[in-house]
Amino acid sequence: MNLPVEVIEAINSGKCILFVGSRFSSEAAEDQGVDYPDVKGIAKALGWKKPRQLMGSRAKVSRPSPGQGAASFQAAKGRPALIEEIRRLVDVPSVAPTAFHQSAISRFPLIVTTCQDDLLERSAVQLGGAAQVLYRGDDVPVPDPETRVIYKLNGGFERPDSLVLSPADRQPLPPAVRKQFRKLVRANVILFAGYRPDHEEFENAFDDLSQCYGGELPRCHLAVAQGRMDDFMWQKWVWRGLLMFTADPSECMAEVEARVDA
Repeated sequence: MNLPVEVIEAINSGKCILFVGSRFSSEAAEDQGVDYPDVKGIAKALGWKKPRQLMGSRAKVSRPSPGQGAASFQAAKGRPALIEEIRRLVDVPSVAPTAFHQSAISRFPLIVTTCQDDLLERSAVQLGGAAQVLYRGDDVPVPDPETRVIYKLNGGFERPDSLVLSPADRQPLPPAVRKQFRKLVRANVILFAGYRPDHEEFENAFDDLSQCYGGELPRCHLAVAQGRMDDFMWQKWVWRGLLMFTADPSECMAEVEARVDA
């Protein structure tokens, strides 16, 4: 794979913000022999059902939605049961942080993540110091190379009240926070890793950032995790100005280590 020159230069100059998706967690789990369901498996476990199509209709393709599944599960069994089920599906307390988690922590002073586990936090501890953890709605600090900050856009299991699980949980960010994110986008290159553009998780994160910016985002790169994807979905994101290259989290972070200045 070829890491874009713009990303390399931005990391070297301290002007790159890393967004970390759940493929960081699933790849780590799979490498260590721990089961981790795919997006369709999560959605179906929560009760998502593919909408029925009338014979002969040309309705758009319906993609698995963990968010809609979560809403159905909560309506049927309540919020505490939903949290426990999500934790059972995707929390990874038995999985150890990986080299690509450590690379992320060591190379990026500010990481925005949609992961809800604590792999990044544990990686920071392994590297010699706890990271500051912030949650959706908290003020976004200016990146400082002397600090480590993890901003959990969808909350974390350690703070059940912070978890963003269903569409109703995704409230707009406060105006002051939107302004802070807008300033980050203007001053930095954005690198998304651990995502796939055909998954709800990425679309939600991208939409959050777009709303903060107030329009189509500039200078955004996506390391597309491996897996089959139709041409329409790829072109959709090209049309939105997203710059994409194929790389799983381990590949992306290994390339960062190989090509970024020590």
